[in-house]
Amino acid sequence: MGVLTNLFKNLYLTWRQYLYTAGAILTLSWKWITNGKDYFVEHVYPEPECLKNWNHKFVQLKNIRMHYVDEGPEDGDVLLMVHGFPEFWYSWRFQLNYFKSSYRCIAIDMRGYNATDKPTGISSYNMVHLVDDIRQFIEILGLKKVTLAAHDWGAMISWRFAMLHPNLIERLIICNVPHPTAFMQTYASSQEQRDKSWYVYLFQSQYIPEIAMRSNKMKMLEAMFRGKKAGIRNKTNFTDEDMLAWKHVFSQPVPRKLQIVQPKVLILWGDEDAFLDKLGAELSLQFCRQCRVQFIRGASHWVQQDQPDLVNAYMEQFMKEDNYEVSNRLKTIKSNL
Repeated sequence: MGVLTNLFKNLYLTWRQYLYTAGAILTLSWKWITNGKDYFVEHVYPEPECLKNWNHKFVQLKNIRMHYVDEGPEDGDVLLMVHGFPEFWYSWRFQLNYFKSSYRCIAIDMRGYNATDKPTGISSYNMVHLVDDIRQFIEILGLKKVTLAAHDWGAMISWRFAMLHPNLIERLIICNVPHPTAFMQTYASSQEQRDKSWYVYLFQSQYIPEIAMRSNKMKMLEAMFRGKKAGIRNKTNFTDEDMLAWKHVFSQPVPRKLQIVQPKVLILWGDEDAFLDKLGAELSLQFCRQCRVQFIRGASHWVQQDQPDLVNAYMEQFMKEDNYEVSNRLKTIKSNL
């Protein structure tokens, strides 16, 4: 019975994922037809003033560098705040301002958000890592007398944290998320909850949620906070500048950690390559500490077979020379063909 139940559950979840993803694809396709490609132009929004006048800090955990805002007396009891999705530290701005006179108030950016590192791979965001980030944060900073406050996805993580590391916190404050077991019971018995969880199914798919979120000047993100159905009811608590703060954070391109090649590099390139544009050779310079590109005129993609004598000469020269050009001085040497 348990095997059949799990099979049915997996089939149901997969069906709901495909259903909502297909709906999103159809909607986006219609937008493309009716609005054109401008609908999908991604905008990067400037940083508003409301994000600047805070005590921004970073701490190095085992695998990531975490950003956080730290306000209030350093020797005070700690109020540690964990945001949800799509949020970041600033969603706790009212609590930071209210409690900072008597508590050390800390609001973190979880991994993948805002200025905290964004490791690649879905497995990097497993619950095990998210819970352990909070453990490391508390232990590395030596935080004592901690009240942990959390909202949305951060609350789900914090429920788990409180179960695994009860000795690291004194109190737990949860905003709008039930205990994980209570949620599963509610999900199983409540059609209303299953309907409300539509976004969970959609977000299991790759690319489509990101496209939907970033298109149309991020109107989907705006609807989450200012829409009639799901938005903040007290409109004065979410200003135009606050909206800009969200758009700024979630419009930033994800930086990739590029590993610079340290050994000396020689790139030999036949300039009649039918498969690869020689622009790629020139752009490769920025990823090497010391690099030189030698274009061989008239040679094909199969350069070491096409012009073996010239390739051998360049290779021999490279392997014997002591002085070497740095990567920002591109030198092009052509053959005499």
